Amino acid sequence: MDEKTFRDRSRAIFQAVLARLDLEDPDEIEGENSAGVVKIRSAKGATFVLNIQPPLTEVWYAAGDRAWHYRFDPDAQRWIDPRNGDELAETLTRTVSAQVGREIAFRL
Repeated sequence: MDEKTFRDRSRAIFQAVLARLDLEDPDEIEGENSAGVVKIRSAKGATFVLNIQPPLTEVWYAAGDRAWHYRFDPDAQRWIDPRNGDELAETLTRTVSAQVGREIAFRL
């Protein structure tokens, strides 16, 4: 994937994540984009970090002591971690929902 396409796709991810979080109570969970990094903070004190690595054309996500590196799969049209097959939207949904105590589904 060329750099422009990668940046466009990753920007769309960030926008979708932030738009989804804008539907939630900011006293419970909120997201912010600062310097190309999306930080998600919960009222329980957890911070999740979503950022990009353009030279590798990867989107990185960190939640607690776990981290995933996602690459776009053109056949599946989804962001997949090649190490374990995890899909970005599913991982975001699982980790954020666990912190909030109810489902917050992400569609990317």
